Amino acid sequence: MAARLLTNTTFLLLPPLLLLLVATAASAATSSSTTASKSFVKTSCRKATYPSLCYSSLSPSASSIKSNPWKLCRTAMTVSLNSAHKAKAAFSSMLKSKSLTKAEKAAVKQCRDTMDDSIDQLKQSANIMSRIIQDQSSKSSSYSTSEMEFKMSNVKTYMSGAITDDSTCTDGLEEEPVRASLKKRILKLESAVERLTSNGLSLINTLKY
Repeated sequence: MAARLLTNTTFLLLPPLLLLLVATAASAATSSSTTASKSFVKTSCRKATYPSLCYSSLSPSASSIKSNPWKLCRTAMTVSLNSAHKAKAAFSSMLKSKSLTKAEKAAVKQCRDTMDDSIDQLKQSANIMSRIIQDQSSKSSSYSTSEMEFKMSNVKTYMSGAITDDSTCTDGLEEEPVRASLKKRILKLESAVERLTSNGLSLINTLKY
């Protein structure tokens, strides 16, 4: 009787133990996968214009990037785009300030407008990259060498255009008398977008196709 009770108890304990083992194994696999993905991001970012910024901005998305260089570049575009939207919103907020001089308002407005152009360029490049990634996952869809070169040429042109737009903002600050404190705020916002976009372009230039 005691032996039968012990056997029954053992069977009752097995399912929870198995679940624990499965959960532990799954957790270990996930951890290993995340570590490998972050390692991929770190290695890839060594080729970026600003390696440390590249890793800090992209590593949070490592689990979705995995070890896919195309998804890495697409994520870099998204990060740049988010930063550009943030900068544009900040510039729009600055324009509401009544303490700005006429010259300062003109400088901030130019930065907001050029950032708007930069956003358009980043969106164009991101859309092309998203389509390429989508088509890569479809076995029935493939590009010829010339088609891929054309698409990637457009991506690089849009990314370069976005960087040029960002630079136009800083050029305007030199042409207008702007307070040092305001200039510092503007440069910080502009620099963040330009550096992230430069990183994205440098990663794109490493793609093999």
